[in-house]
Amino acid sequence: MPPQPVDISLIISSRNRAYGLTNCLDAVSAAARQASYLRLELVFVDNGSSDGTSDVVRQWAANAPLKTNLVYEATPGLAVARNTGMKAAVGRTLAFTDDDCELFPDYFSTVAALFAGDTGPIMRGGRIELGDARDLPVTIKTELEPATLTSDLHAGGFIHGANMAFPRTLIDKVGLFDIRFGAGSPFRSGEDTDYVHRAFNAGVRVEYLPDFAVKHFHGRRELGDVKKLQSGYAFGNGALYAKYLFDRRSNMRGMLRWDIRQAVLEAMGRRKLSDELGLTYRSQLRDNLTGMLAYWRGQKTQRPA
Repeated sequence: MPPQPVDISLIISSRNRAYGLTNCLDAVSAAARQASYLRLELVFVDNGSSDGTSDVVRQWAANAPLKTNLVYEATPGLAVARNTGMKAAVGRTLAFTDDDCELFPDYFSTVAALFAGDTGPIMRGGRIELGDARDLPVTIKTELEPATLTSDLHAGGFIHGANMAFPRTLIDKVGLFDIRFGAGSPFRSGEDTDYVHRAFNAGVRVEYLPDFAVKHFHGRRELGDVKKLQSGYAFGNGALYAKYLFDRRSNMRGMLRWDIRQAVLEAMGRRKLSDELGLTYRSQLRDNLTGMLAYWRGQKTQRPA
């Protein structure tokens, strides 16, 4: 008898985070129990961990209310791990979150309802709440109004890789993640921005929906940590600007011009990127340009997505 189709595959990747996985996995259990009418699976990618990450997942999976597929991927990098998870997943809808996030109890039922009536591939992302009030307000997205990506908007941050979903059929149009981008890669970040941008350029509708939500427990409480994070994001965006600079379908050149304009206005006395967090448009532009140069200096020899 052929296996039953899976409605939703949730893909999570992790590296050396055995100490912090329990809350993430328990939230997956709670959401799965609330959506017991759905056929669900968790694809958990252990991205070359040297601690007990896989052991924690195995122990949890023994009593989990959904099928769990634990995959070991030795090559480090978030995009690599996500690609491995996508290849292993069998669900009609692929959903992604991070190992420091917790699903809301209605997560799976919300995803199922969002994709139920689609006649073609649509990429969706949702709200990311700050899980711990002691953490600084970064790597979250709390807008309460739905939105659709247009050519006037930057793909970066429109939806986040920590809370996104799309049908398996999207892979046929867009391919896999570009492994040069993302945490653990040469360009540090931007694998989700790149994927959103490629989907949009392929004619796929990209939506942000606030009712589709997770909580993020990122643990960053020092301004120095935030500045380092922001520098990595800007570096990755710079590499993306270089990747798409000569692509006439892309609006990345417009985004680069916007970054340059904001830095110039800031130098003339306008507002900074964030006074609260000590972030400036000028430092962001510096990291953009550094990322662009890094792309041009030799990363082109790696095979792009």
